[in-house]
Amino acid sequence: MTPTQPSPPEYNLTGVSYADRQHFRYDGPLIDAHAHATMTHPNDSPGFPGGSGRNGSVAPAELMLDVAREFGIVRTYAMCPPQDIPPLRERFGPQLGFNGLLQKREDEPDDVAYRLLDQFLEQGVEIIKFWGPPRGCEEGLFVDAPWRRKVVERARAAGVRVFMVHVSDPDTWFARAYADVLRYGKKQEHYFGLLFLLNLFPDVTWIAAHMGGDPENPDHLEELLQCYPHLYFDTSATKWQVREVSRQRDGIRGVICRHPSRFLFGVDLATRHALVREHYVSRYWCQRTLWESTWEGPSPVADGDYQPAAGEPPLPALRGLGLPPDVLRQVYHENARRLLPACATANPAPL
Repeated sequence: MTPTQPSPPEYNLTGVSYADRQHFRYDGPLIDAHAHATMTHPNDSPGFPGGSGRNGSVAPAELMLDVAREFGIVRTYAMCPPQDIPPLRERFGPQLGFNGLLQKREDEPDDVAYRLLDQFLEQGVEIIKFWGPPRGCEEGLFVDAPWRRKVVERARAAGVRVFMVHVSDPDTWFARAYADVLRYGKKQEHYFGLLFLLNLFPDVTWIAAHMGGDPENPDHLEELLQCYPHLYFDTSATKWQVREVSRQRDGIRGVICRHPSRFLFGVDLATRHALVREHYVSRYWCQRTLWESTWEGPSPVADGDYQPAAGEPPLPALRGLGLPPDVLRQVYHENARRLLPACATANPAPL
């Protein structure tokens, strides 16, 4: 009997050598504007990790940020519960900035969110994040919920000038998980709340995470950027961006090149107890390969959301955009330094 061959790991289905980085063309510093670095525990839930504070382990964050440095990232903006911030700041200093994720259950009073905001403000967070995709709306997590508008007002009064929003999900999810339109609505309807906030608060900066939640439609991203000068996109959610940006390579490249000051580099990695070093390596490698090179080949990262269309290969393609050097410099580093002044004063150790 022929022995069964082990399945390849999720972080490298194709056997590509992540040590091969000759196609990287940018040699300056990067800032990761979208990550989850927390104090972890083996019993963390599969949802948002962290929250163990000083009773948790810093080892997974050490591993992730060590890999980040290997890929040129000098500062990472981490989402984590407020109790995790002091031990992480003590350990990593200027290598980390912090983003306060504001959540509450639908049955909880608004004061729960306001108290959480106060804790984040006490810790000096630079960004406030609202998570409001379709699956969150069933829990009352609409991006423009009245309590969230009040959070913006309070945070703005305290000096916060940057807000991040997760407003939608991949087209493939709307075709399957969100196929019940009466329950989840149509994808375009989920942008109404974002537009409301953009119009209500034009004096602060808004970052729509994950390429605005719509890398499948570069014309939509172009329209949003033209209409709202205080709106920016980050490049986070590696599998999603590799799959859909590669499909829309010319369109996305055109939008970024026309608006290079409006995009921020982000990966959306999360620290977890069981993750190995190569998991983190794979995401950073794919992100840098996607934006700065003209490398082409099957994506090495497992992607359960990929549904090949007629004529497409069994694995999603990774097709590098080869962004020009001046555009890369802005996306990778300069835009974050401009929007987040602490980047300029933190003085992280040079590469």
